[in-house]
Amino acid sequence: MKKINTIIALLLLVSLTISAQVEIAPSVGFMFGGRVNYYQGELKITDNMDYGVSLIFPDISWDTDLEINYTRMDSEARFRANSAYPNYDDENFDISVNYIQVGALKKFGGDDKFNPFGSFSLGTTIFSPKNEISDVWRFSITLGLGAKYWITERIGIIVRGRLMIPMIFGGVGGYVGIGGGGTTGGLTLNSYASIVQGDFNGGLVFSLGK
Repeated sequence: MKKINTIIALLLLVSLTISAQVEIAPSVGFMFGGRVNYYQGELKITDNMDYGVSLIFPDISWDTDLEINYTRMDSEARFRANSAYPNYDDENFDISVNYIQVGALKKFGGDDKFNPFGSFSLGTTIFSPKNEISDVWRFSITLGLGAKYWITERIGIIVRGRLMIPMIFGGVGGYVGIGGGGTTGGLTLNSYASIVQGDFNGGLVFSLGK
């Protein structure tokens, strides 16, 4: 978690040097957790609410805004073993999913108050189990559609839906947990698979600067 906080702090520091004008957009929404099929079984991340914040630098070029975004979901992961692997037990554990992304919002159509846009970003996704499993970091991209509506010159509303794709979801590693049958451990998934997530979110947007 300290690594995540350090990266976010660095992004905020860099953002202060990019432009005198910035839009701050805190948001809440709902994320689809997705699932991963391994040889040994299926790992499912439960859908849940997410929250985040964007720093948006408007009109960097050609009706395109630069966006720095952080999104987090706290949820639960469930592993269900395949019958062909009797040495693996079903397990549940808490997990947080963190997206740190840099990308662009490309405006199309609209007017001074209503700004529909498409979005694309790339960055990293950190899967952080809240037990002895190490964090899993993966390169990821997002694709989205949304809109901003300005209530005043300084305050608006932003809504968006995104497809969120970590490129590779690799081995989970080992851990020790305590369940009804005592201490258990040894969940090690070494195969590689892809996971697809997505979210819908909305919030306020505040324009600062010029």
